[in-house]
Amino acid sequence: MIEVAVLVRAMVVTGNDFAMKLRHPPYALEIGFFGIAGLILAAMALKASIPGRESRPCQMALAVTLVLGGTLILFAVPMRTDLPLSQFAGIGSQCAFATFANAILPWIALWWAVRRGAPGNGRAAGAMVGASAMLFSFAIMRIACPIDEPLHLVTWHLGPAIVVTLLSTLAGAVWLRFPRRRAAIAF
Repeated sequence: MIEVAVLVRAMVVTGNDFAMKLRHPPYALEIGFFGIAGLILAAMALKASIPGRESRPCQMALAVTLVLGGTLILFAVPMRTDLPLSQFAGIGSQCAFATFANAILPWIALWWAVRRGAPGNGRAAGAMVGASAMLFSFAIMRIACPIDEPLHLVTWHLGPAIVVTLLSTLAGAVWLRFPRRRAAIAF
């Protein structure tokens, strides 16, 4: 629900004419692939927090296939490399920050929900939480950001998603471990 609220907010406040762009199938598929992959991973993370309720491998395969498909669509357009580095970094850093900002609330909510459960594999749960929030944020940023240049999208939108997913994986290994109880010794 939080991700949908963030998405609606992005659609309302953006100055980008995303509605016109949605008429182009590659753009619509890209947003759909990353958004659906984020939702699948959120469901998998919640499932992972219930002992004995691990997700099926086909769900992970579907999420990975959607991400790879969306990434391939990104690379279907030739990259421009003639933009001055200062302009590329100046605009891009704002997009990277917005990507993090759009993901923080869904990430915290999902992290909290998974933490309340008892994930058997904290590393995997952390990865799914981070990937879910960031992939959905990537889809939101495709709506909010007027730049369609593949190098910009990979560097400043997808790059932060990869970094946060890795950090979330490491954090999950430490903080999402189900505490093992020692057997009580009866005398």
